[in-house]
Amino acid sequence: MNSKSYRIVFIFFLFLFGSIPLARALPDDQLSKIISGMKDRYGNAKGWKAEYTREAISKTMAMLETADRHDLAKGSLYFKPQHFLRLEQASPQEELLLTDGQTLWWYIPLKKQAYKYSAKEFGKELGLLSDIFQGLKGIKNNFQITLKANPETNTYHLILRPEPPWQEIDHLELIMLKQDFSIKRIDIYNNIGGLTRFLFSKWEEKGPFKKGFFSFSPTSDIKVIEK
Repeated sequence: MNSKSYRIVFIFFLFLFGSIPLARALPDDQLSKIISGMKDRYGNAKGWKAEYTREAISKTMAMLETADRHDLAKGSLYFKPQHFLRLEQASPQEELLLTDGQTLWWYIPLKKQAYKYSAKEFGKELGLLSDIFQGLKGIKNNFQITLKANPETNTYHLILRPEPPWQEIDHLELIMLKQDFSIKRIDIYNNIGGLTRFLFSKWEEKGPFKKGFFSFSPTSDIKVIEK
């Protein structure tokens, strides 16, 4: 996964190819109900852990609804309010992505390389992730929210479109279970029709986390590349 792919990861989790005729603006009462359910589920936790599968789907693959997926990765995600994030990728190769809100690290053990970024570079993306993982906290101020019509009876499908528009991202689709409002999937659509999809399972409330869990200290044998 290249550094641009990881930037897409931060926009969490991913991309459609046109308008959504089956989406409608949420009535205030229904919107309040869903956001209230999300806040009750996620808003008061000290932190979270979840298993994830990430897949990149091209515009052509998305349109054909092909089962053949590329750039598939699996791992564990940890989050702590406000902007602490740790992604432990287990396959296809081990990688570590983490931030303490100040610095963002991307470590590739196989190459003995660690990329170092200022977290300010990902301010919007980290803010969005924080809002989602705290139960859509503050999301209404920066996104137009619509409800996508779908045949499933056990999930809500919310379309989040940035206002004002973002350069890289067209919109996100957030899918959660009606039963307990747990996040099942996040699709991030870019402006050229590509899609990055995150599938989540095994949500666990976690915390407090040990000191340094969201920080990275490279050893002398690791090449640090500052961006």
